[in-house]
Amino acid sequence: MQNPTNTRLVLRKNPLRIVLFPKRMKKSEKKIIAEKNEFYRKLKPFQKCLFEHRVLVFIKNHQFIGKDLKVTREMELLIAATAIMLTFGLDRYLYLSFDYILIYPDIYYSQLSKEKHKGEANPKYKVIVFSWKHFLEGFADNSDNLNLGIHELTHGLHFSFLKYRNYTSKRFIAKYKELLNFLKNKEEQRKILDSKYIRNYAFENQYEFLSVLVEHFFETPHQFQQKLPEIYGYLCDMFNMDTRVVLDD
Repeated sequence: MQNPTNTRLVLRKNPLRIVLFPKRMKKSEKKIIAEKNEFYRKLKPFQKCLFEHRVLVFIKNHQFIGKDLKVTREMELLIAATAIMLTFGLDRYLYLSFDYILIYPDIYYSQLSKEKHKGEANPKYKVIVFSWKHFLEGFADNSDNLNLGIHELTHGLHFSFLKYRNYTSKRFIAKYKELLNFLKNKEEQRKILDSKYIRNYAFENQYEFLSVLVEHFFETPHQFQQKLPEIYGYLCDMFNMDTRVVLDD
């Protein structure tokens, strides 16, 4: 597989063409996102316009619920911006299997799994859950490849694409299956282990593997491409973007 060295942010087509009258965001709201989200800060003005439109649509299509805290506009904006960051290269960008975003102040006891969690995505109850403390910690260091928001929203995206069979979802799932087939090769598995780049939690199952890869894809794309170029190339295909290009601009 060729490395995507000459790719640009949107590889197949410019999704701006499908937004005739984009929703407008307040300056104060743009500032909130820019302070935490490096991806958004690096976008060009016309790309920011699309990003902001999608953020507002995401917020409108999800109910944000606070548990032992009051949901603020900052919470809505930062969670939605993380979700849109993941899908920014895709035509279909909403997480259709999920209606609710549940926010706790800190680590919580899940009535669903009967365990303590920092976050989870449960398609049965259509809810994605975050510890707000740990969500913010994920953006405090953009190079540690630990980002709760990216991780849980990747689960949400994965579950949604498994259920809904539009072109975007089918292509995403097909490319991920190609990656998993590629990694059946023992030599490729050894490369991952020898690199010591991907943390062990990724090997719990194929869902955690994808979520951990995506954390790396958005936080340390240059290192990812250098250490595991073939896998990085698959992620570029799946998300229809090369995050190195965005974060270099």
